[in-house]
Amino acid sequence: MAAFNWVLVSARCPACSEQTMIRAQTHIASSYDGDAHGRFSERAYKLGESMLWWPPTDARFDDWKEDGLPSADGSGDIEEACYAECDTCAADLCAVLRFRDV
Repeated sequence: MAAFNWVLVSARCPACSEQTMIRAQTHIASSYDGDAHGRFSERAYKLGESMLWWPPTDARFDDWKEDGLPSADGSGDIEEACYAECDTCAADLCAVLRFRDV
């Protein structure tokens, strides 16, 4: 079983058309390891919020992006197609999230 986090996005649901919260499950910056703040998994982040992870000086820092794919535009961003769900109607959705950094 893989570790994951949630990214919360305020958006209009394509299934019910309500402005709501979409919860996207991401494996980016997710690990059962952790630091003094706890594990790097099962946390919820708002879109744009920094994720807890190892500091850049730690040898494990670059592992934050191992479950994503490099963006096709050559920007160095990482993308992941994520299972998602509407908080209003519980529709099963898919969201593609782009990560510029952890």
